[in-house]
Amino acid sequence: MAFTYHHLDDAEVRAAMVELWAAENEELLASGRRPECYGADLLEAGWEEWERAMPVALGDRDDDWLVEQMLEPGFWRATRPRRLKSGGFSEQRVNLQFTANLICRGEFNIAYVRGLASTLLARGETEFVVYRADPAYEPRPECLAMEGHSFPLEDVLEGHRARYWPPESADLDAFSVPAGFGCHHSICSTAMAERAAIAG
Repeated sequence: MAFTYHHLDDAEVRAAMVELWAAENEELLASGRRPECYGADLLEAGWEEWERAMPVALGDRDDDWLVEQMLEPGFWRATRPRRLKSGGFSEQRVNLQFTANLICRGEFNIAYVRGLASTLLARGETEFVVYRADPAYEPRPECLAMEGHSFPLEDVLEGHRARYWPPESADLDAFSVPAGFGCHHSICSTAMAERAAIAG
């Protein structure tokens, strides 16, 4: 089921999502580190589909649609190496449904957060509210601590991927929404939070 997003009917937010994602995608491609950022499970055919589907999802569709586009087994490697405690490696099967959901929903949410924050800031707003966009089996404590509270818009933009990317400068104490892989939290405007009774 798709995450709950409160601003997808805003054309300016949609446009910002696409623009900022495309710019970051170009930066990752130029650095040669895109697979390192997203994980190395996508094959060449999968990257081609990702390039096609992601801007469409951000501009006109949602994360459910994106997941559906990426569920072709030929887009993903079947196994990945897993380090053993003994120091060796074994092959671990890639769970297609889990992996596609993790990447598609996570990256859609990241693009949504950046697009919305940039749009709100351009409109003169100063704060946003964190909310749970989808139930989580085991929410992170740092996410629960933010839930329902407001924060400065500059903070979420400055904290983009800061907790995990790039790994050489990752800061586990940084403020980031989403907080990391598999995070189910997103943001909305303070006005929307009041209407949806989100603010704590």
